[in-house]
Amino acid sequence: MPEPFGNFQFEIYMQGLSGTKPPFPIAYADLEARAREVLKPEAFDYVAGGAGSEDTVRENGEAFRRWRIVPRMLRGVETRDLTTDLFGRALPAPVLLAPVGVQSIVHPEAEVATAEGAASLGVPIVLSTASSRSMEAVADAMGDVPRWYQLYWPYDR
Repeated sequence: MPEPFGNFQFEIYMQGLSGTKPPFPIAYADLEARAREVLKPEAFDYVAGGAGSEDTVRENGEAFRRWRIVPRMLRGVETRDLTTDLFGRALPAPVLLAPVGVQSIVHPEAEVATAEGAASLGVPIVLSTASSRSMEAVADAMGDVPRWYQLYWPYDR
């Protein structure tokens, strides 16, 4: 069983006390800027962009910025439990990896690498209909971790 999902924050904090910076940016804007530096323009545009006028991308960003962390004073924090139940299955955190197709444009191992990373944390993946890798290869990489599939139903059967 993987370590509790909340341990990442604690690990980053403790390393920061000793002067060690994370190997990658943590702030979303910094992470996006780094991705823009290392990806080909068409790959970055595909991953970071949205459909049409990108209204949904903007609305999602604005909605996310409205969320606030609410401190809970005088409570023990040495043990945190982010587990949640979804359809009768316990998950390590209320997180699923969203479907992003054609991941081969950003990494040669594509969705299989994403699945391996997700599985190492016990986090489900939602596989895109536009996946670069087969459903079977991704399922093998996920092991017993739950996985979903995003189906774009074709007009012509």
